[in-house]
Amino acid sequence: MASTQWVQLPFALVTPGQVLSAGIVLPLVCIALVSIRFHIRRIQKTHLGIDDWLITLGVIFITGMGACMITGERLHVYGYPTPVPSGTVASEAYGLFLDAYIQLAKIQFAMQFLMCFAYGFVKASIIFFCRRIFLGHKNTAFDWASLVGLGLVTLWSVGFLFGLVFGCGKRVWLHWVPLQEMEESCDGISPEEAMVISDFILDIFLLILPIPSIWSLSMSTGRKWAVTSIFLVGLTSLAASAARMSIYLTVLYQGYGAGYDINRTASTMLWWTMLEVSLAAIAACLPTLSFLARDAGLRKIFHSLSSMTSLPSSWRRWSGSKSNKPLEISQDSLYTSSYPMGHVTQIGTHEKSVGSYQSEPVKQSIGSLV
Repeated sequence: MASTQWVQLPFALVTPGQVLSAGIVLPLVCIALVSIRFHIRRIQKTHLGIDDWLITLGVIFITGMGACMITGERLHVYGYPTPVPSGTVASEAYGLFLDAYIQLAKIQFAMQFLMCFAYGFVKASIIFFCRRIFLGHKNTAFDWASLVGLGLVTLWSVGFLFGLVFGCGKRVWLHWVPLQEMEESCDGISPEEAMVISDFILDIFLLILPIPSIWSLSMSTGRKWAVTSIFLVGLTSLAASAARMSIYLTVLYQGYGAGYDINRTASTMLWWTMLEVSLAAIAACLPTLSFLARDAGLRKIFHSLSSMTSLPSSWRRWSGSKSNKPLEISQDSLYTSSYPMGHVTQIGTHEKSVGSYQSEPVKQSIGSLV
């Protein structure tokens, strides 16, 4: 009898080797970068911030996702063609009780469960990282924007976690029955669509969050672009998020009974999920690693940004605010505060007040870098 002719989708499907590589390499890279991040904090003798702990939790769950991918590949269900009886019509495969698909669906459920935590912790870490750099005053536009972002990330993670577990009511086992049966019992498409679209929107929000603060600083356009480029490393994660969203929406639009290879398609969707969250974690750690660079320029940029947060700005301060009080920083904190890049170098003298040296020296510091 003829073999099953699967419908070709408009994107490449991952191979077992790609699945295994992602499951091994991406978590190891994330673990290495977080370890270096902690090592840098120890060298600097600075305390760990909440962003450091959140990224650590995120990487723990990323490692769990990697273990799921490795398990799926070893069981020959991730990256491998769906094993169906010879001659099976492709459009009817989604209604069959296939041991391979049941195994894949159970691992997929576990991976998506871990994903909700990984995404939440990594995104929250990025927001807290930005707050450490740019938050100079409370009740500012940036303060409220970042707090709203934290709220949205929390609601996103908790909401889709409950949606995953209880999307079909108390019948959790419907997540690993044939797709046709699940489709008849509950709506599995709408939550998936909402998840990938909202995730992409959140990624855009995280990417642009620090940009207004940077472009409100008193420096040349070229220098602003130089500082902005540091934060645009997250474009790699945004690109992966866009690719993941397009793949998910393409598959969901086709429908479960379109006749595509179920196992390889699901593997590809999960592979892009793994890639996106890993790139986000990597992007969150890279700025801290500038401490190890021979050229101290990048570190000085962040030191300067930490000082600049007290400068007037329509983004950092509401236009209707009557307070012009400069940011209060103790003299000791200038040498021991745990800023993202390390200790803040001395600017000015002990006799000068904070407000008296945070403008011109900052310009000079930035000017020597870009």
